[in-house]
Amino acid sequence: LLLDIMTVAGVQKLIKRRGPFETSPSLLDYVTMDIYAFPAGHASRAAMVSKFFLSHLVLAVPLRVLLVLWALCVGLSRVMIGRHHITDVLSGFVIGYFQFRLVELVWMSSNTCQMLISAW
Repeated sequence: LLLDIMTVAGVQKLIKRRGPFETSPSLLDYVTMDIYAFPAGHASRAAMVSKFFLSHLVLAVPLRVLLVLWALCVGLSRVMIGRHHITDVLSGFVIGYFQFRLVELVWMSSNTCQMLISAW
């Protein structure tokens, strides 16, 4: 999740695309540095967490469907409240998926970690 927060914040500062705000950003938005919209951080985290649970937990099919629907609802809600464009949310989903793949590539099993610690 820290990787996601840093990646999204970095891309937002680089692109500097503002969202379709219905109202102007409030003081809290400026304090939390939430004034840029591309990519959507909520969507990237929802995609990453959903993919993690789908890959690592044995879930019944209805729960898997609910998990995917939850991620989609997170993205849709960001568009509906006027904080993001649809492309912001779609890019957030893509970034979240690729971050999950990156973490999966460098993830070590508990046996490997124990072996490295004991060898050290």
